[in-house]
Amino acid sequence: MEAYYDLNALLEDRIDNQSIATYYKRSDFFYNLVHSRGGHSIHMGLSDDGFYKKSDFTQQAKFVAEYITDSSKKVLEIGAGKLFNTKFLAKSFPDNQFTAMDLPNRNFLKSRVPKNVSLMEGDFNDLSVFPENSFDIVFGVETVCHAESKKRVLGEIHRVLKPGGKIILFDGYDARPQDEMSEIERRASRLTWAAMRVPFNDIYVGDMRRYFDELHFKDVSFTDLSEKIRPTLRRIDRKSCFYFMHPRLIKFMRRFFSEDVTMNGIAGWLMLMTVDGTNIHQYCRVVGTK
Repeated sequence: MEAYYDLNALLEDRIDNQSIATYYKRSDFFYNLVHSRGGHSIHMGLSDDGFYKKSDFTQQAKFVAEYITDSSKKVLEIGAGKLFNTKFLAKSFPDNQFTAMDLPNRNFLKSRVPKNVSLMEGDFNDLSVFPENSFDIVFGVETVCHAESKKRVLGEIHRVLKPGGKIILFDGYDARPQDEMSEIERRASRLTWAAMRVPFNDIYVGDMRRYFDELHFKDVSFTDLSEKIRPTLRRIDRKSCFYFMHPRLIKFMRRFFSEDVTMNGIAGWLMLMTVDGTNIHQYCRVVGTK
């Protein structure tokens, strides 16, 4: 990889809302055509049988659906991206009202959505546009990882949830504090996060557990789903290995596409290794109650 990318410069890049929005805008075609084969999902699939299937991408939304018990439930998705999850839920629950929020800069408000979906551009670090006790469920799929202060985001979610409301998050984390990793493990972790525009500070799963406790969420559960994302990771790994084994392809991609797109190959090549047996990263589902 170092023959084609300045990895030290990648680690020094500042990650902010603008760079995150730009990354996703430029990478949308990659996620659609390579990651989900036209399925418009930009998150990990969850497999119950160890084999990759396109239906794996619906598992996060199906889990959220278990908490939508009646038509009065109001649901907010933060970091809604291509609206894969909100659209799935809105079609499944036409009598419920859904709100989807994402950063500006990717024509989000022009998306075609069911009538029971409201779109809003904004930053989940500041949900002041919503009054207190606005939603029964707030969920995010691989989005809070991009926040520089996870505790601030969790505090905003706590404020807009109704008493008894549910927070549901799916995300990747460092499985261990970085000062407990070897130098090569720490570098692999940071390169993976940086390639996907995820700040590698404030990403330890133990810190997230502490934030939930400090904000007084109740009945909090952390479920390690790393085993379930391995089929998706193996598929991404094969494609990334093919990319790095063909220098002409790398030169072509780097000539015609931005580094926001081509650097996905770095994360794709590292993710399986960091999850599979090394205990560097883990993929978790977190559920809590206000």
